[in-house]
Parts: sequence; structure tokens; C-alpha cells
Amino acid sequence: MTLVALLAAACMASGCSALRLAYGQGPTLTYWWLDAHVDFDNAQAPKVRAAIEQWFDWHRREPLADLSGLLDQAAVDLRGELTPAQACTWWQRLSDRRDRYLQRLAVPMAEVAATLRPDQITHIRARFDKVNADWREEMLDPDPRRRAKASVERVIERAERLYGRLDREQREWVADWMRRSPWDAQRWLDEREADQRETIALLNELSLHTGLGGQNLTPAQRVEKVRAWMRRVVEPSSDVNRAQQERVLENQCGFAAALQARTTPGQRDHAGDTLRGWAEDLRSHQLPILPGGPAIGLSVPAARP
Repeated sequence: MTLVALLAAACMASGCSALRLAYGQGPTLTYWWLDAHVDFDNAQAPKVRAAIEQWFDWHRREPLADLSGLLDQAAVDLRGELTPAQACTWWQRLSDRRDRYLQRLAVPMAEVAATLRPDQITHIRARFDKVNADWREEMLDPDPRRRAKASVERVIERAERLYGRLDREQREWVADWMRRSPWDAQRWLDEREADQRETIALLNELSLHTGLGGQNLTPAQRVEKVRAWMRRVVEPSSDVNRAQQERVLENQCGFAAALQARTTPGQRDHAGDTLRGWAEDLRSHQLPILPGGPAIGLSVPAARP
């Protein structure tokens, strides 16, 4: 789900037509993002590109119709009232799809990880550090008032990309709700850094070049380790963090329902039109479903439409 969420975010930032463009360039954008983290060599690059193309080919043939239908249903739901339970149901639907999409990448990730050199793993760690530093600068302003103001502005901006402009009363309500939000930017960053440390440990374990056990693993064992890692990184790292995540999710579901209740008919029409536009943009890339088909892996040539 991560990739689709990023593409949807790009659409929200630039208008609905951006999703059509972003998804169409998805293989290239995905490769650039990965290469910025890893710095692939000449032997790795074509194999990684092929695996990305295969994933998108599968996604255009199977999940894309499902996602388009999901957006259509969300457009209908946002015409009326929304309960916190309904909002949480939508979150669960998206989480289920995210997990499915991640698991589909287990084979190519395991195969790429086996080829990584120590200097490339060091490059990944450095990239993590840079991204974290940028995030910390943006989200963890040492002045509590500036940090709170920036957080409110981000939420209002996202809401307006869906509903259109919020009026003064709606903006004040958002600011009041955010003052009581249990979301903690530092705790979120701590969890993210813990996941990154686990990722680096996994890559070292899977690599044939680090001397940390990769030579003794079969391809199937590597894939299973990746699948286990994927299951872990989407879950909180402790019972305390799990309880915190549940509080944050409950709060966010309540926020979505309460904001919907305060929107005008025109804003709800705007939200429905926005979601239907995303659905149509995705359908423009849909391909017919093929019976069977190979599993994604670097040793399998990329399927073409």
C-alpha cells in the first residue's frame, strides 16, 4: 500500500491529474527512489528495473481494479455522515492491501539483498540518517508553539486537498482537536529508526558479501526472512507502543468522522469528485487480468502488456 499512498499524496499535492501521471511514471520513480538509497551497480540495475516492471504489471492487472472500486465507494460514503467505526474500517482495508502489496515484493527483495555489498548497506544507513535528519528538522521544532502550529497547518492543508477550502470555524475546530491529539512525533521517529535498524540488520544477514550468514541461506530461507521482516515492521515494537498506536488510530478515526460532520454539502461534493477523479486516473492504467502468470523475481523476464 505504501506506493499507492505515495502516489495518492502526490495527487493531493498537485491535483487529480497528477495521479494519472505519477502512476504512469511509477516504475521510473520507484527505481530512482530505491537507487538513491542503494546506489545499484551495473549488474544490479537492470534486474531491479525488471522486478519493478513486473510488480507494476501485476498491480495494473489485478489490484488496480480493486483500488478504483474502493475509491468509488469512498466517494459515495463521503456524501453522507461518517462514524468513527466506518473510518477505522477504511483504515483496515488500506492496511490489508498494503500488507498484500508488500508480500508480493518479498522474492525480489530477497534476491537483491543477497547481492548487496557492505558499502551499499552503509549507503542505505547513511540515506536513512539523512532522511531522518530532514524529518526531524521539519517535524520536531524545538519551540512547542511553532511545532503545534506547523502540525495544525499540515492537517488543514491535507483536509483542504480533499474537501476544498475550510472556513474559519472549521480551521479553529481542527486546531482545537490537534491540541488534544495523542500523536507524538518523537515517538513516531523512534519507531521509524528502530525499523531502520532492523532493516540494516536484515540486509547484512541476507547479503552474500558481509560474512554474516548469507552464504549459508537458501533462496527460500532468504524469502521467508524477508516476509517475517515485513510482518514485523508494520507492527509496533512493544506493547507500550502498540497501545499508543491504538490510541492514535482511535483519535484519527474520530477526527475523520467529526470533520466530516462539520463539512458543507459543497465540500462533500468536492471530496466525492476528488476521489472519483483518482479512481478514473487509476483505471486509465488498468490492464486485463491474465490467467496464472509467473511470480515476481529477478530471474524472470519482465512481462509486458
